[in-house]
Amino acid sequence: MNTVSETLASVAFGRFLVLPHRRELLADGQPIQLGGRAFDVLMCLIEARGAVVTKDGLMARIWSDRIVEENALQSQISALRMALGGDRDLVRTVSGRGYQFIGEVRVVPSRADEHAGAGAGATKPGSAVPRTNVPEPLSELIGRDDEIGEALNLAAAHRLVTLTGAGGIGKTRIALALARELLPHFADGVWLAEFSPLSDPALVPATVAAALGLEPGGGEISVQRVAQMLTGRRLLLVLDTCEHVIDGIAALTEAVLRAGSTVHILATSREPLQVEGEWIFPVPPLAVPGENADSQDDPLQYGAVRLFIERARAAVPHFAPDRRDAALRKKIPTSPMTILFNGPGIGTFSLEIRQV
Repeated sequence: MNTVSETLASVAFGRFLVLPHRRELLADGQPIQLGGRAFDVLMCLIEARGAVVTKDGLMARIWSDRIVEENALQSQISALRMALGGDRDLVRTVSGRGYQFIGEVRVVPSRADEHAGAGAGATKPGSAVPRTNVPEPLSELIGRDDEIGEALNLAAAHRLVTLTGAGGIGKTRIALALARELLPHFADGVWLAEFSPLSDPALVPATVAAALGLEPGGGEISVQRVAQMLTGRRLLLVLDTCEHVIDGIAALTEAVLRAGSTVHILATSREPLQVEGEWIFPVPPLAVPGENADSQDDPLQYGAVRLFIERARAAVPHFAPDRRDAALRKKIPTSPMTILFNGPGIGTFSLEIRQV
């Protein structure tokens, strides 16, 4: 989806060149991968020509067909600032109002624009696409915009972030979503190592080496050997489901972080790794109506309810409730919330929501 002008001329600011017709951002002649919505945010800010763009205005243009929370915009602003690197201050937050692009923008003639784009592609074919083994999502991640925004900010500021929480709460899905967002910022890629099949902590180094495609040659694949081979590489390592082999993962993580400053690690675990420099992000449950929820509240604003509806649609394709089909009420003061749905073709049914 492209929500901004298709006809805007290519523009440059500082060391950056924006090619709207290609939806590309170049830095020093080299393409930078930037998500579609983050690119749209950049174009909206540039089109404002130095004026402040309100948060509501940005969200209305970027998500014209959806209702999203403010943190969805914050996560795209964070992604844009990460892409700008040392020039991140070009996107200025105006407290209580919105965002402003303060770079000096100049129009680039079309021939220069095409030459720059062609030159970038000819210099290093494929260099703008970091390699990864992170799978593409099979379904939408529902109700996690807040968590994605907060975790992106943590990952941008710290080399080791661990997502913690109970089993099944969504740590892995959030971590994979973060990995996809962060992919453009790591020249040597983003790599996923999954530990759910493991029972022996001694196999952790070999699992990581295999995920990264490392070829250590002869000899044992040790923690120190893996750390040495990663020295100097700019990559993100995603360590998924760590709790049952946590001692082995903690040892490897510490060795990798100490061996150099360019490797970042994102882990998921029911408990922290207890490694120096670790930042913990506790993953909360999906939002549900609270005890004091108003009966007039829109139930579809809660992530748990929206997830339930998506599961219902998967089973009953014609089920499409909207705000008029759902009503929220309390049965008695001490009972759980009950949400009544009236969906086409299935009649009326209720969903009981309990706080746990």
